[in-house]
Amino acid sequence: MPKERTQLNININPELLLKIKSAAIKNGMTLTEFVTEKLANVESISKNDALEQRLAKIEQYLNLDKNSSDPEKGIGKIFTDVGAKNYGDVARRLFDYFLIKKGLSKEDGLKELALYLAKLPNSYPELIFQVLLGNHDLTGLEMTNAYRHGSCAMRTALVEWSNDTLEDLNEAFLNAVITKSLK
Repeated sequence: MPKERTQLNININPELLLKIKSAAIKNGMTLTEFVTEKLANVESISKNDALEQRLAKIEQYLNLDKNSSDPEKGIGKIFTDVGAKNYGDVARRLFDYFLIKKGLSKEDGLKELALYLAKLPNSYPELIFQVLLGNHDLTGLEMTNAYRHGSCAMRTALVEWSNDTLEDLNEAFLNAVITKSLK
């Protein structure tokens, strides 16, 4: 029994249409087959992959800032204070959750986490410990400075220590970005 089909009419940039037609021909497919296959695969991208792609884009942007010869770039915050505070709160909540899951005291958990942080340059373990203990609210400038000196050591260390992707933390990171900074 043939699958029911329907027609989709769209307006598309002529240059993009040529690229799509060329790709279809290179793949030995009709234009319809090629577009159908590409659209069918859109759903196969997991939420984790999408978050990782967004994180990579932001990290790339921040690393470009760090190396820029343009003095105007790299000045100011890339993260909001409210977003950074929330990011720290989520990190603290996840740290506490994994302490319970691993049956560790805060002291023992911090000792274990320190081993992961020691592997990361510019990790600022004292600041991270204060955030995770609830003694300090992370600021947008602190978060920006951490990323301008590499990457977020707190996120990297927590992911490795917990052996979990920590999607809530990734999402909090993305939500902390001042979106106009990514233009």
